[in-house]
Order: sequence, then C-alpha cells, then structure tokens
Amino acid sequence: MTQASSTIQKLSVVDAPVEPAPIPADDVISGEPESSMAILWRSADDKLYNGVWHCTPGAFYLTHPDETICLVEGRATLTPEGGEPVTVVPGEAVFVAEGTVVKWEVHETVRKAFHSHDSSGKLLGG
Repeated sequence: MTQASSTIQKLSVVDAPVEPAPIPADDVISGEPESSMAILWRSADDKLYNGVWHCTPGAFYLTHPDETICLVEGRATLTPEGGEPVTVVPGEAVFVAEGTVVKWEVHETVRKAFHSHDSSGKLLGG
C-alpha cells in the first residue's frame, strides 16, 4: 500500500505491521531508541506520504518535513531548536513545519499516525 491510488486504504494505527526505520546513531542523544514505520500511502513524486511510526524510549534529533502528527500511544516531549518544549500524549495532534530540528524525548514507547509533506521528495529515499 505505498503508491498513489484512487481506492480507500485503511491501516490499523495500533497494530500496523511496521518495519525498521533506524534513527541515525549520530542523531541519538541518550538511550537506545528504536523506530519503525509503515507507510500507508505516498504520492508518485514522494513528496506526500502518511502512515504509522513507532519508537521506544530515548532522546534524539530529527529534522522534520511538514508533518501533522496524532499520537495514539505513549508520551514524548518535542523541543524545537530555539523553542519551548511541547509534551504530547495520546489523542493530541501537533504540526511541525518542514526544516524544524526537533529534539524528541520519548518517555514511553510512542505510536503516531502522521501525514507528511517533504518538498524535496528525498526523505523516503525517492
């Protein structure tokens, strides 16, 4: 389910069959966070995509695409470079602008549903 389609596609956020999406070692600040992801849909140019992301506790930096996130499990604090920390819990939605460098502190294993816009079309390896 990774290419553009005119059909309705559905994926369980809670038990999606995620695949490893390692965090680069240079971006890890503390702990041993392990991330995994399932892409539900992506545009033909790889600039738009959505899916599910899962991550175990730890702290790391992530440079974001434009991303709307809805957390469904766990708890994390997101601190944008030069900004104030925002703690996110299940049921809350947040938006992060493209190019924002965020320090993610995953306190409890998180699972999020997301929709992203990557103007370069390169973040998914496209």
